[in-house]
Amino acid sequence: MHISSVWLWGGAIVLGVLIVSQFFQQPGRAAWRIVRNVALGCLFVFAVDWIGSYLHFHVPFNPVTALTAGILGVPGVAALVAMKLWIFA
Repeated sequence: MHISSVWLWGGAIVLGVLIVSQFFQQPGRAAWRIVRNVALGCLFVFAVDWIGSYLHFHVPFNPVTALTAGILGVPGVAALVAMKLWIFA
């Protein structure tokens, strides 16, 4: 296994543990925050696509991008745009 994939898996596990621990501490509040953040993430991705349509730029909308934008917020959308420009350009 390559060293960068170890860091990626480690980060995913830490993020998962943080989400699960928040859910068990206050289940109703945590569920509401997750749903709210995912909805806002969807809106952010749609806004980037709407603005990007004028610039011939498209970020695909799928569950991974919605969750990334939902969990990380505006920095998540910026990361998606940066990945699209850097990796997939």
